[in-house]
Amino acid sequence: MSVIANSTHFNISNNSNKYLEVTISSEQNSSFRIHHSSNYIVEMPRNSTSQSYASWLVDGISRLTRGAKMQYVKINLPGKETVQCEINCTNALSFSTTVKDRNLKSELDGELTIRPENQGSELHLIYTAQRGLGYTSTGDVAIGLSNLASQNIIINSVVKTMDGHTIDISDNAPALCKHTV
Repeated sequence: MSVIANSTHFNISNNSNKYLEVTISSEQNSSFRIHHSSNYIVEMPRNSTSQSYASWLVDGISRLTRGAKMQYVKINLPGKETVQCEINCTNALSFSTTVKDRNLKSELDGELTIRPENQGSELHLIYTAQRGLGYTSTGDVAIGLSNLASQNIIINSVVKTMDGHTIDISDNAPALCKHTV
């Protein structure tokens, strides 16, 4: 566990046509701070347990300069949109991604963990969609487009530096859903 908080500027882009809900959290005993000006970001602050005037004052100054302590943050990210935020954290950041669409049959959340050694600079988190297997109305794999009733949609995520170099993240699972055609 790192003692010094990493300040990371994130550009989070949804290059797909799907509406994504991205939840950012940190380890259970840790909190993080977020600073942003986006209407797409919903903050879920950690309850303050300040007991003294000095700790209340320090927490208030930190809120103004680095943002409030968060338990988690939800980003409601429409397709083809980008949000920017500054996150200060001492531990790994977890990004959970869910595809939100009324035509979904089933889904599996995507998971991405950015460890402290990859934080501390400007990062670009990019979500892209890829089409997978198609299925008939009976659930069989569709051959051709004539009897296609649903299709797998895979939402991949990649983390890049602002120089364009891809950061290899081992804890990176895509979000999956079966979209009704």
